[in-house]
Amino acid sequence: MPRPPAPYSSARRAGDLLFVSGQLGFRPDGTLAGDLGAQTRQALANLDAVLGEHGLGRDDVVKCQVFLASIADWAAMNAVYQEHFAKPYPARSAFGVQLHPGALVEIEAVASYRVEASS
Repeated sequence: MPRPPAPYSSARRAGDLLFVSGQLGFRPDGTLAGDLGAQTRQALANLDAVLGEHGLGRDDVVKCQVFLASIADWAAMNAVYQEHFAKPYPARSAFGVQLHPGALVEIEAVASYRVEASS
């Protein structure tokens, strides 16, 4: 997974929570994945990698924020997102924003070292 090219951490722990910085659709070789679906899958794979470095997995994610270059892509992103997370889904917000040139989606997350069952 590519390391951040700017002065920030991929993730920081605070108590029982891990705050994961926004993950873009960059492949390990530093190139950006193709279309929205590919970028979403790669961003989620990057999220998995960061979580794994901290002993966590996608089932530990309690909140996601999704940033889209075009909010019109919400449904397409959501279709891929549902492939990645299972019920009960993390809480989530989604926004249309200006992203890194060429990027179509960015996903950040908060994970818990003590996830409790809820609906």
